[in-house]
Amino acid sequence: MFWQDGQLIYNGKYKIEKYLGGGGFALTYQAMHTKLNRRVVIKTPNISVQRDPDYPKYVERFKKEAQMLAMCCTDSHPHIVQVFDFFIEENGRYCLEMQYIAGESLWEYVQRQGKLPETEAVKYIRQMGLALVEVHKKGVFHLDVTPPNIMLNFNSGIPNSGKAVLIDFGIAGDMSPPSTLSRSFGNKAFAPYELIHKGIRHPTVDIYCLAGSLYYAITGQRPTNSFNRKYEQEELVPPKQLVPSLSDAVNEAILQGMALEAKIDPRQWMSGCFLLARLI
Repeated sequence: MFWQDGQLIYNGKYKIEKYLGGGGFALTYQAMHTKLNRRVVIKTPNISVQRDPDYPKYVERFKKEAQMLAMCCTDSHPHIVQVFDFFIEENGRYCLEMQYIAGESLWEYVQRQGKLPETEAVKYIRQMGLALVEVHKKGVFHLDVTPPNIMLNFNSGIPNSGKAVLIDFGIAGDMSPPSTLSRSFGNKAFAPYELIHKGIRHPTVDIYCLAGSLYYAITGQRPTNSFNRKYEQEELVPPKQLVPSLSDAVNEAILQGMALEAKIDPRQWMSGCFLLARLI
């Protein structure tokens, strides 16, 4: 980790509160904006990326990604994490300041609660579908729409009030060359094999990931790895087999969304969202 709890950075503008985690590209911290008294999240490239000979190229992509994310949340979409600032810390460390989402991820929520009722799970996935329609319009692919990246913000005084917010856009995936993507992608159970093993970036990647997230929310289980399905002939257990009360429409939406060979016209996704159309 770069920073310790309580450390002031960027000339005292931010106070680090705690380390939140890290992935193949970046480290993430919870911090307090000392001037505005606002809790935020700060993301910065990790040490291994900074030591990479191609780091200057990564920095340029990081800058462009920050601009793209800011563009996606220009209208303060309720289901897309907001970007506030992009700055350079001491020692030339690049940082992205983002909205702090109070609550827990879909992954944590299901781990704690167990499988979710169909209506609740579908509500969150619909909200993610709305977010993805918006970012795809801007030419951005998330590439990691998985339970750890779907944050749920609850109002403690209102039952079933959870609002899903899409976080951690695919900076790592979009910046990694195909040869290293399989090492940087951390949620392989939710990803199509063409992303992990071929590095193919396409709107259908987000469809597969979203369907896999719904599978997890509905069943409480991670779906079968797409690589094993493709090359080891392992079967994807239909969610309705695990949850007999599941509606046929949602069961079919999940199975079609997680089809191994993506044959969905991207325009079909843009015009209304493949999964959303089948969940209504």
